[in-house]
This record gives sequence, C-alpha cells and structure tokens, in this order.
Amino acid sequence: TLQDATIVVLDQYLEQWPGRDSRRLPVTLQVADGLALSAVLRSQVDGSGRDLGFKAKPVAFALRTGELDRIGAGLPQGAREYLLAGQYNLEWVFDKKANVTPDSPSTAVRVAGLAKAVADLPDSWTGDSLAVMATWLKLPDSEWRDDALWQIEQCRPPRHAVAERTAGTAWLKWFLHRILPYPTFLLNEAQVALALGMHVEMFEEVAGSGTPLAEELANLQYNGHLDRFMGRRWWRAGLNKFIDNLIGEDVDDSGTLQRELKRLHGDDSRVEFLSLEHPVLCTDADYGTLTDPISVDEAVRLQPDAWPPYADEAWAAKNAIDEFEGNSALRAMVVFADRWKVRSTSSD
Repeated sequence: TLQDATIVVLDQYLEQWPGRDSRRLPVTLQVADGLALSAVLRSQVDGSGRDLGFKAKPVAFALRTGELDRIGAGLPQGAREYLLAGQYNLEWVFDKKANVTPDSPSTAVRVAGLAKAVADLPDSWTGDSLAVMATWLKLPDSEWRDDALWQIEQCRPPRHAVAERTAGTAWLKWFLHRILPYPTFLLNEAQVALALGMHVEMFEEVAGSGTPLAEELANLQYNGHLDRFMGRRWWRAGLNKFIDNLIGEDVDDSGTLQRELKRLHGDDSRVEFLSLEHPVLCTDADYGTLTDPISVDEAVRLQPDAWPPYADEAWAAKNAIDEFEGNSALRAMVVFADRWKVRSTSSD
C-alpha cells in the first residue's frame, strides 16, 4: 500500500486510463498526468492538514519520463532533473534516455538508493539535529568532523520544525536539490582535482592507483546515503585538513603541496600538476561543469538561477562570452560587478 512505500515513481503521460477519462467525471477529478497524480498521492501520505488517523511518514515521489526536453523546455539541460523536481514538489525527475556510466548509474540503482535514503530518515528531528545529520550522512569520526558539521550548518539545512513536520523529506530535498549538484560541503571529482592542483584525468588516475595517496583520498570520500546518485563526492572538510597537514607552516604552499603529493604517490614522473597560479572551473549556460580549468584572471563570476549562495561561485571564461555565438544566456548570468570585464556587444 501507499503507507508502506518508501518511494513512488510515476510516468508523466498517463494516456491509457479509461476510468479517469470518463466524461461523467468533473474536471476536478480527472488527473491529467504524472505531475498531478504525484500531488494527489502525496496529499494522502502527509495528510495535508487533515486527520487521516496516522502520522505523516517519509515517502519520496519521483517522475520518470522520456519527455524531459518537453517538460523542462527552457531550463538548463544540466539542471533539469533537480530544478523540475523542486518546482513540482518531487524528490527527483529521472530521464528515461539518460546514459548509464560509472559516474551516472542506472535509474534502477538510483531509485534503490533513494528508497534506502528515505527508509533511513530519522523518526524524529526534535533532539540533537547535528547528531541526526551526521548519522544519516555517515560523517566519519575524524579530526575534521567539527569542521564538516560547521560547513553543513552554513548550508542552512532544514533540521528543526520543518524537517519534523515533513518527516524528513524537506531535508532529503535540500540534500538532493541544493547540495549534491553544487560545490558545497561535498565536492565532485573535478573540484577535488582543482584543489589538489591537478587536471581531473590526472586525479582519476591517481585516485585509482592503489598508492598511499590513493588510500588517503579514499578515506575522504563521501560514503553516506546517495553517495553514487550524481557521481562520487568527497568531504570538503576532510580535503582541507589533508592539504593543511601536507603544507604545514610552509609559505610556498603550492610547491610544498606538489612535493608531498608526489611523495605519497611514490612515482614522481606520473603526477602532473596545473601550471595555473589561481585556477577556477567554469560553468556553461546549461549548468554543466567544464573540466579544463582556466586562470581566474581570464574568468568572470556568474549568478545562475537557483545557485545557492553558500556554494562556491560559478565562473565563465571571458572569451566564451566575448567571442562565441549563442551565449546570450551566459552573458546574462555575469554578476554586475564583473560586467566591465566583458566586451560590449550589440545584443546588450
């Protein structure tokens, strides 16, 4: 039954439904599509203010559709799944046409992970919410644990009355829509590589090498709920502490970091580092991360819609805005203070 479920996955276009399509039913009883049906079913789970004789329980609702381009028309392609989910009070929107890769598992695997994450949501959020969050995230008991908790708090999680009222689904949406897609207290491969001064391909080679450096990086990897939902993630606090321990008191921190990383890896000739002094990663108009870093001097800051203020800043290359066609959306995202860096065009 619905009360026993942890996740409900719906299709969008429900074309064969004779009972719904009866002309004898008023339009208010004709559930047009999966989005409408999800709202109806959710109201049965949370009660929507009515006394249904049971306590609200966490149930995730997700849409699975092959028409994501149609439903999400106008939204950035790289962000449609979570932006649509947030718009329609869903935990997620799955694309039937999505390719399966090591960093993007099958829909079945992601649904199973989401179901497990829901099942393990705490029964109550009225106690020590920091401990509750740490348990669900499987935060290691390490020297950087307090730093991680502080970083989590800075991301403004719903962990008190709102989390309690929604049986934890507000927390789940926050994690799915506002944390995993962005560089916050968790970082993806490209962001970790940048912090270590490497290109992402070099980082992937090092991380899979089995050397002491690879083991250190593995200890910093996020292994909590939904750890493979959008690809691997690493704890920012753990990475910062790891780098600080390597650098120590040395003023020449970049040179010291490179020497120490090579020492841990054990094969100096196979570790290559970026030659940029202050590298940044760029974001395209579809909210995709470009893995080739550029110098911050060649970049401008962006303010994309829905980008959390507690996430790392989004950047774009100045020449991508100045020289290439079809960049009006990217140009519009440039923050006001950086617009002087971008060459004026007739489209302004």
